[in-house]
Amino acid sequence: MYMKLETTTISTEKLKGRFYTPEFIVDNILDLSGYHGQTILRKHAIDNSCGDGAFLVAIVNRYCIEFLKYCSDLQSLSEELSNYIHGIEIEEIEHRKCIENLNRTVEQYGLNYVKWDVICADALSVDKYNGKMDFVLGNPPYVRVHNLGNSFDNIKKFSFSKNGMTDLYIVFYEIGLKMLNLSGTLGYITPSSFFNSLAGKYMRSYLVQNNLIDKIVDLKHFQAFTATTYTTITILKNNRKIKTTEYFQFENKNNFPYYVDTLSVDDYYIGNNFYFADRKSLNELNTILSFRVKKDYFAVKNGFATLADSFFIGNFDFDEFTIPVVKASTGKKYKCIFPYSQGKLVPYQELTEELKIKEYYENCKGLLLNRSLERNGDWYGFGRTQGINDVYRCKYSINALIKTPFDLKLIKCDKGVGVYSGLYILTEAKETELREMLFSEDFISYVSLLGKYKNGGYYTFSSKELKNYLEYKYVQRKGFINGQYAIS
Repeated sequence: MYMKLETTTISTEKLKGRFYTPEFIVDNILDLSGYHGQTILRKHAIDNSCGDGAFLVAIVNRYCIEFLKYCSDLQSLSEELSNYIHGIEIEEIEHRKCIENLNRTVEQYGLNYVKWDVICADALSVDKYNGKMDFVLGNPPYVRVHNLGNSFDNIKKFSFSKNGMTDLYIVFYEIGLKMLNLSGTLGYITPSSFFNSLAGKYMRSYLVQNNLIDKIVDLKHFQAFTATTYTTITILKNNRKIKTTEYFQFENKNNFPYYVDTLSVDDYYIGNNFYFADRKSLNELNTILSFRVKKDYFAVKNGFATLADSFFIGNFDFDEFTIPVVKASTGKKYKCIFPYSQGKLVPYQELTEELKIKEYYENCKGLLLNRSLERNGDWYGFGRTQGINDVYRCKYSINALIKTPFDLKLIKCDKGVGVYSGLYILTEAKETELREMLFSEDFISYVSLLGKYKNGGYYTFSSKELKNYLEYKYVQRKGFINGQYAIS
């Protein structure tokens, strides 16, 4: 749980990061972290964002079961639970629920009282556990930094947030690692966005440099929580002797991770990002992402960003200063107000010489002014200049949200046709070649390996990632000799 902010316009989940953890996820994390068997006795375990106690209840249950296998002294059990089980929760109500849940848990083992070391505090400011924990286990809060209010100042002191805008869960990785002793283990379920986000860049580097990543379980499209959040179970260990990572995928039929492969850092750390799959697939992905050509055969760009599509795109009763436009995400065609000539914004007086256009602009001036315009942008033009200079070039629009080859919408756009809501491709390659490369299981496999999950089993990809794939496949198809291309 996290942060009660002074607003009613943002959901509870966004404000507090309150996503309760299913029991099967808790059990998987404890098992993968090694929190089971006799070895957990007299080992310090903490959940530093414990909420109402999902993890702590499971931890206490396991501890009691193992203790009572060897000893029936309930007073000693009570003392050990007080000494070795720890928690932090910022919200008083959740903290109280946690204590109540823990008390109910130990009652079934005959305990009437435990002096719980579960404190009501902000984990960002707690350091008394640093360097002392054998296990840090939990489900950190998922809160965007811009929703943290006054607590943002506390974020700045953490190294994992040095890239600016970040998610609070990334900071909790740093908090958890600081709590571990020299041989401690951290087990979290968090968003998988740190695999490739700018916010996670420093964290990725730190984990690799310190050989901390022991296991990864990618839940992929399976959503363990009610929110549309794509998650991973990450197990980190201090003082690891081996330099490989065990990779698992999640079997949602049985709610259990199954082993896929053992990976080296070179397998999954590609271009400063994390990608997880079997070694063979990662090797091919690495080849594509690192592929470079001396001559570019493709340019892939983002379409128009008007920042006011409802104004610029529609069915108008005037034709001057309009062009046909394709919505790349759907492949549908519309009409677009295009206040540009040779890539430059037409003077407003010239643009509005026709009364219908002037009235249309004046009636919607407030809407257009209320945008985050590009520097030096004028209120009556597009919000961004991307895509404008290529209007009078032949191109292909393409959607960037797919699940199967049948979801692709590749539309040939003649000179004078614009593209918005997606990407477009500039190339001299034949349309048949383009279609053969894209409408294939190879492309779907490539996109899925990028790991950018979307609702409904879909994936997305960037202009750079599409370009890399096309360049690689095109050179491969043509069988160009080594002198005509280079692989970096």
